[in-house]
Amino acid sequence: MQALQGLKVVEVGNIVAGPFCGTLMADFGAEVIKVEPPKGGDLMRNMGRISDMWFSVEGRNKKTVTLDLRAERGKELLTSLLKDADVLIENFRPGAFARLGFPWEKLREINPRLIYACSSGYGRTGPKSHLPGMDRIGLAAGGFLQVTGFPDSPPVKPGISTADFFTAMFACTGVMFAIYSRDVLGTGQGQMIDCCLTDSVIRLQESILAEYAYDGTIRERIGNSSEVTVPSGHFPTKDGQYLVMTVSGDKLFALCCQKIGREDLLSDPRYEGQTRRAKYREELNQIVAEWAAERTVQECLDTLGSDIPCTKVYNVADIFEEEQFRARNMIIDVMSEKFGMLKMQNVVPGMSDTPGQVNWAGPPLGKFNREIYCDRLGLSAEELDKLQAEGVI
Repeated sequence: MQALQGLKVVEVGNIVAGPFCGTLMADFGAEVIKVEPPKGGDLMRNMGRISDMWFSVEGRNKKTVTLDLRAERGKELLTSLLKDADVLIENFRPGAFARLGFPWEKLREINPRLIYACSSGYGRTGPKSHLPGMDRIGLAAGGFLQVTGFPDSPPVKPGISTADFFTAMFACTGVMFAIYSRDVLGTGQGQMIDCCLTDSVIRLQESILAEYAYDGTIRERIGNSSEVTVPSGHFPTKDGQYLVMTVSGDKLFALCCQKIGREDLLSDPRYEGQTRRAKYREELNQIVAEWAAERTVQECLDTLGSDIPCTKVYNVADIFEEEQFRARNMIIDVMSEKFGMLKMQNVVPGMSDTPGQVNWAGPPLGKFNREIYCDRLGLSAEELDKLQAEGVI
């Protein structure tokens, strides 16, 4: 048994925030019917260096169907799918889905038990709700970019779609809350979940907002250092690698000083206590940087041992070779119709009794049209062919 076995989800999502929410549920056994435009499908299919590779990962475990939601027959078929669905996922710009004929009021009429998870750039309310919002926009408006990078350089965007992924996780969490309310608390009613990139990023801002409200401090970029752990950073080693280390608390600081042969730092009153050390962040980090530069990354790791939080910066080849990840089965083989046996990341989190699993990679566009429209909704083969010829599916 899987945790979400029996849950019926309809995903009308595009690119990341909507689809990843659906993927999380599909990984744990939900039946996710992914509705895509007949021409081109989810934009994710053609994004990235290798066409369809990203979709193979985030489209996994989903039953892909094609449907033109602008056509009246397309609207009727979507309505039929929603009548017994538990969850609807979409991430159009606010108002777009309503203009297609599916405002929240109508969705509740179609299915009062429906949980409607929508994700957007700025949310469904407020003066900017109508604006488009991609990952980079969410990171900027939510304050993430302001504190990421070095003070004398432009803000740095993470290498993956961070705001999109976090928004999807908040949306999935909201769906679980709504299911609990509906089915365990017994309200019997669905509800709308309003997630957006900016809110998600703001929620991740630690105590930055509270600090500003308290004394007007605006936190700025400090590079690879940390406000609360000193020394910490990403230090180049003599073999062209990077040592990542973070030292918190007096006990670890003392141990770190011993490990790098700088016990003299322990008698310096400037470095007594975490708060005081933070004032001398740059010079303490420079001491570690000079130490690391004279050694290979493995020599650094061997010297620091298992008590100091440290690692090297892993590239994807390192991840594949890492014994820890092999032991946890974090990379699995999944059959793909286009690529054959494809390696990808496993399901997260691990669960002892109702684990998730990957049954198939993201399928071709419209792969499940016949199963869903004929077997599920009762269309004849002739009707299906006619709809396909008309461009409805």
